[in-house]
Amino acid sequence: MRKCPKCGERISPLYFKTACKYCGADLMYYHFDERLEQDAQKAAEQEEKVKRLLNKLHIRGNKH
Repeated sequence: MRKCPKCGERISPLYFKTACKYCGADLMYYHFDERLEQDAQKAAEQEEKVKRLLNKLHIRGNKH
């Protein structure tokens, strides 16, 4: 069972419409901006980790 993010009512996993049948909230795009910001923050954190790892490894071109 899923829950509507707006009203909290239980929604069947077999309910495939995009709007909540109880309150009409759009289930796909409710709080979309907040989720997008969270994803951007996670991506920035992962990018920083990769940069730190590459700096530790001192990756340079081959000198043959």
